[in-house]
Amino acid sequence: MQLSPQALQREATRRLPELLGDLLDEPDVLLRPELLDPNGGVDIVARDHRDRQWLFELKSSSGPGQVARAAAHLRIAGLPDAITVLVVPYMTSAGAAAAAEQGVNWLDLSGNACIRDENLYISREGRPNAFRVRGRPASAFAPKSARVARALLADPLRWWRQKDLAAATRLDDGRISRVVGRLQEQQLLERRGDELRPLDPNLFLDAWAEDYRFDRHDAVLGHTSGSGIELARDLSERLSDRDVQHAFTGLPAAWVLDPFARFRLVSAYVEGDPREAADHLELRRNERGANVQLLAADDDAVIDDRYQRDGLPVVSPVQVYLDLRHLPERAPEAAEHLRKSGLVWAR
Repeated sequence: MQLSPQALQREATRRLPELLGDLLDEPDVLLRPELLDPNGGVDIVARDHRDRQWLFELKSSSGPGQVARAAAHLRIAGLPDAITVLVVPYMTSAGAAAAAEQGVNWLDLSGNACIRDENLYISREGRPNAFRVRGRPASAFAPKSARVARALLADPLRWWRQKDLAAATRLDDGRISRVVGRLQEQQLLERRGDELRPLDPNLFLDAWAEDYRFDRHDAVLGHTSGSGIELARDLSERLSDRDVQHAFTGLPAAWVLDPFARFRLVSAYVEGDPREAADHLELRRNERGANVQLLAADDDAVIDDRYQRDGLPVVSPVQVYLDLRHLPERAPEAAEHLRKSGLVWAR
């Protein structure tokens, strides 16, 4: 759950002494709040029993955008001998990765931490989220809402007006406003008048990847003769002969973007029921030894945004990246290759 600034301040003030004492193995540690410099801007300043000064910056979530902004703020507000720490209710893996990249210490109110300073190293992981609520909160990256993210990341330097996003995504103005509002809450957007774009495309993609669930798609696995890109081309021809709209993802799509590694599993989104497409292709349905994966996307826009690359219909490069992170063989390695080479943004 997302705490209000006031509730977060109360929770941090209440929990920090016990949490920090436990992490420092000093059960009787007491934090003595000091008068804040009105220009300093950090949320809590304190000293422990070893007379070390601590500066705590509070954020209501661990989204990569919020972590990056907090890191920049702590660098400005920090004092030479102070230990600066970002505090969140619960640190996600994407947030922790962003914190490591930014070189910022962090502690969450659920009991996890990663703090490095002179003669001090604290690392604790695995404590569950103490602020989880039932149900899945509204997300800027829910299936239909993710159309906004896909449009923004297809050309991350373009400035968009909300009405143009509505036209491009076929979402109503109200949905666009809500999604944009959630992205702004995560500090993932920058504005220029009534226009907007990703503040940092890489942080934006990290936030989407953290939220993305490949298992939302309806998948059918099967086997047929052939492998690799040759099989992908054969399947594309056979699906086209049956007028089945389709677009490849995963390793076949990565291959046409930049041949990286040979592969066996061919993954493709298809229109309609993937079981009917499997029957058209006369696949032997069997997860064991499967070399074909047919997917019904959780939103039609995944296929609608396809384009031709080297004669093969493929989903957007950003979608390819998201899917690769959940597929076998060398798919995760291919995902990082696409990202490091800049091909995630290529069309």
